[in-house]
Amino acid sequence: MSNIKRALISVAEKDGIVEFSKKLSEDGVEIVATGGTADKLKSENIEVIGISDLTGYPELLAGRVKTLHPAVMAGILARRSNEKDIEELKDNDIEPIDLIVCNLYPFEDKVENNPDDHSGILEEIDIGGQTLIRSAAKNYQDVLVLTDPEQYDAFIDTYTEGNIDKDYRLELAGKAFKYIADYDNLISEYFSKQGDKSDAEATFKASFEIKAELDRVLKYGENPHQKAAVYKSKNLLSGTSLLAARQLNGAELSYNNINDSQAALDLILEFKENAATAIIKHTNPCGLAIAHSPVVAFRKAYAGDPQSAYGSIVAFNREVGGSVAREMIGGRKYIEIILAPSYTDEAVEALVDRWSDIKLLELDDMRIAEKNDYEIKSISGGFLLQEKDIGIDDLADLKQVAGPYKDKEIKEKELKELYLATMAAKHVKSNAIALARGEAIVGIGAGQMSRVDAVRLAGKKAAGRQFGGVLASDAFFPYPDAIEIAAENNIKSIIQPGGSIRDEDVIKACDDNGIKMYFTGYRHFKH
Repeated sequence: MSNIKRALISVAEKDGIVEFSKKLSEDGVEIVATGGTADKLKSENIEVIGISDLTGYPELLAGRVKTLHPAVMAGILARRSNEKDIEELKDNDIEPIDLIVCNLYPFEDKVENNPDDHSGILEEIDIGGQTLIRSAAKNYQDVLVLTDPEQYDAFIDTYTEGNIDKDYRLELAGKAFKYIADYDNLISEYFSKQGDKSDAEATFKASFEIKAELDRVLKYGENPHQKAAVYKSKNLLSGTSLLAARQLNGAELSYNNINDSQAALDLILEFKENAATAIIKHTNPCGLAIAHSPVVAFRKAYAGDPQSAYGSIVAFNREVGGSVAREMIGGRKYIEIILAPSYTDEAVEALVDRWSDIKLLELDDMRIAEKNDYEIKSISGGFLLQEKDIGIDDLADLKQVAGPYKDKEIKEKELKELYLATMAAKHVKSNAIALARGEAIVGIGAGQMSRVDAVRLAGKKAAGRQFGGVLASDAFFPYPDAIEIAAENNIKSIIQPGGSIRDEDVIKACDDNGIKMYFTGYRHFKH
């Protein structure tokens, strides 16, 4: 490593730094280090020049000022090809610095672990380290910069093999500038949340930056002629991330696989108390049921629309065991993806034996997203941003506005079916109608331009199984005509948001037909 004569090391994250520094020192590299880093290296018998010995000043203001000195900055920023720069270094008795190894104070950890400690958080805003990294990255043609312990081994290998070229220097500089940009963005986000603000101002800042890392390039997008990739973004999710799933079998997920699996995950996370199964096709539920066990839940969910369930994604909120697997592999079914918190070995063996290409996703951390999570939809020249539709999480305050037995408590079985139908409608493309009976969805009307047509389609899909069941609508009924169709389908209960200027007409239609109606106050459009 003869081309590296002097390195400056100042790291908050010290993993791997001792081993890395030993290799530098053994190759004759002079090491300058700051504060805690110098102490750490000296304790391992690594020869180190303290930053104060280099600058001639002690570390000032409890370490706030230590590297911001001409002996450091000029040593980094001097252009080796510029004769005047080199002359100035010699005239001022300054040695060039060829390598910067630096990572910054753990600002993000401090905010997450002690969000109310404002003064402590301020102390975790790195100043000198940022300047070191930025200076080195600016002068990347002459100075190498490392910001991540994960880079150490590869750097040693690359340098030892003599492969430090312009492209490698550019790569390190690019990563360094991104590291600083991400760090600055965390600080900016923290400060933007301080002070008294309205709910809207607190939710939507003057600028919105998406921090995302490339996770993988996909074979193609929604259609074969479209290129696609997956990016991971920490700042867009507080709940369970599909990208954290372990894939136990099958080929790499496609764009459509991921999109459909996310829809399945979103729906299954709505259920906690009962075993639930959701069956998804083209992001719409075509089966959904709850039961005392996963095998019964799957059986009822699959019966909701067996034809549409061919080639579907199936999601469970309970472990998939042997009995569930045997239920799935029976008959002429074809399941492309299964998502569950866990699988038994028996289940995996049975499923893979039946469909060798089946994709099995295991996601043990199944937490519903928080309300401040965002959904983003691209438009020409920008994007739409909204909070996720968390909405109601139970029907404890459900209000009956029409039909018989208004003063009586809702039976538990009916309440479960009302909730089931509401969750299905919430996750179906609008206009959406869901029919439930026997704690299972028996008919869905999805993506219709007319709510009346959605009711008709749901009834057609149910084919008589809806008799005596419940109907859920994702939005209010603008006219009572859909109620008449529901009555023809022998629906006994309807649940909807309410809020139409013709609510009284709709309520009257329910009263006239002996149909109970409940208002939730929450609309669930999904476009």
